[in-house]
Amino acid sequence: MRFAIGLGLSVLLHAALVLPWLVRARPEAPPPSREQLVVDLLGLVSNRQVEQQQVARPAEPPPPTPQPKPVARKETRERAPVPRQVAPSPVQVARVEEPVRAAPEPPTQTPVAAQPPVANAAEEDRMQQTVRARDDGADALRKYLAGLRKAIQGKLVYPAEAREAGYVGAPTIRFTLTEEGNILSGSLAVAKSSGYPVLDESAMRAAQAGAPFEKPPRRMEVAIAIGFVQERQ
Repeated sequence: MRFAIGLGLSVLLHAALVLPWLVRARPEAPPPSREQLVVDLLGLVSNRQVEQQQVARPAEPPPPTPQPKPVARKETRERAPVPRQVAPSPVQVARVEEPVRAAPEPPTQTPVAAQPPVANAAEEDRMQQTVRARDDGADALRKYLAGLRKAIQGKLVYPAEAREAGYVGAPTIRFTLTEEGNILSGSLAVAKSSGYPVLDESAMRAAQAGAPFEKPPRRMEVAIAIGFVQERQ
């Protein structure tokens, strides 16, 4: 840069020295040539001034490299939660609950059986009559059997050999009694022996001797115990 400035100054000085000689030697040029020379000189002077200004003016520093904008550090520390302001709830009037009163327990009542319909009532009456009839029949049957035993016991003969031997017992005989009060043929037998055949045979002979008996309520099978007992003297 300095070499170019020095070279320019040297050229200007030589031109200034040579210029008067050239003016004198050459005929005067017409005004347009002078104006042209002046223009050239002005142009040189202008270039020189520009060069001087460029030398005098300090070099402009290069534009600063744009630095990255500092990124704001993300706060790692969590912010304390801002307390939420709860809007005051409207005033509520507490509902006063009335005390629950226990209902009085109903008096204990004896459960009453449900009244049966008319048809069931008639059936129940019939069953009651049947039960009463059975009860009455059972009583009548007990009375009849008691009389039957008495009748057979009245015909009983205690064999002398059995009495002398001291045989005692109560064999049970069974037979079928018809509606007329007779013993059905072939139905008489010993149901439970007394342990002495002589006593068993005597009991069956007493039953045959007592027939015919009083008419029974119905045809039935009868089992009667006949006792042989010695009286103590």
